[in-house]
Amino acid sequence: MNYDFVTRYAGNPVIKPSDLAHLPGGCNSVFNSAVTRFGAGYKAILRVEKPTGFTSLLVADSEDGRHFDVHPDPILLPENEEQALYEEAVYDARITQIDDTYYVCYAAESVYGCAVALASTQDFKTFTRYGCIAEPINRNLVLFPEKINGKYFRLDRPFQSDFVHTGSIWLMESPDLIHWGRPKCVMESRRFAWDKAKIGAGAPPIKTDEGWLCVYHGTSPLCNSLTYRLGVAILDLEQPWIVKHRAQAYILGPAEEYERIGDCPNVCFINSAIPYFEEDRLDLYYGGADTVMCLASCKISELIQFAKEC
Repeated sequence: MNYDFVTRYAGNPVIKPSDLAHLPGGCNSVFNSAVTRFGAGYKAILRVEKPTGFTSLLVADSEDGRHFDVHPDPILLPENEEQALYEEAVYDARITQIDDTYYVCYAAESVYGCAVALASTQDFKTFTRYGCIAEPINRNLVLFPEKINGKYFRLDRPFQSDFVHTGSIWLMESPDLIHWGRPKCVMESRRFAWDKAKIGAGAPPIKTDEGWLCVYHGTSPLCNSLTYRLGVAILDLEQPWIVKHRAQAYILGPAEEYERIGDCPNVCFINSAIPYFEEDRLDLYYGGADTVMCLASCKISELIQFAKEC
């Protein structure tokens, strides 16, 4: 079994704080960002933290998915009293394209804890906001890219504590992306494993002949912090609460300096995975040490084989 089939981009980090030093107020870190194909190029929603500690979401454009031009104006800032109450800080976006609309799920932090809010766009210039679709405490919400048996589905991670076995991946369904119900636990953390603390959905699921390909993050305690690594699982196409395969070993973990050293050391945290089926390639966009944005790639066929055989 090949444990080294994921290759880091030679130009990592793709974006680092010094690249955004020209932004108003500067940049302390840029990480946990979402990337999607858009027209002939790419769009990204970056999590950018200023030296003051304020976190915002910024849109970036790219022609090749490797070099990004960042728009300086934050998006999804509160526009009214209700949004200000529930979305004091927004971060960790995920993008799912459904038909011709791009849906953005993002963490919404407030005095009540962390919820998850939803917005949509077709041009990444104007956004329609739907408010919170998951109450506190919840994170890591990703939408499936199409309806299954007439229903929308999502994965998320409700939890009460960072360091106990309450961080499992759950699934819910909806008729309209707003009203959600019928929760089911899909995957739990595993004792004595690399993902023994909390786990969470990473990139939105990818449809393959073998099932829904899911790259997720898992954690394990290390001294006074957590180590974040990436794992892979395959869910049933028609019943996505059924796990068909889940690899025992992780596929990517902190090894490089930009993954080991930063505001939160020893972190690989994924928000996006872009498939190129014609090339048998999957590009993984992930945050390194809560400080920089990184990229790695692998063959889709090898990732599926790893999930099935490891």
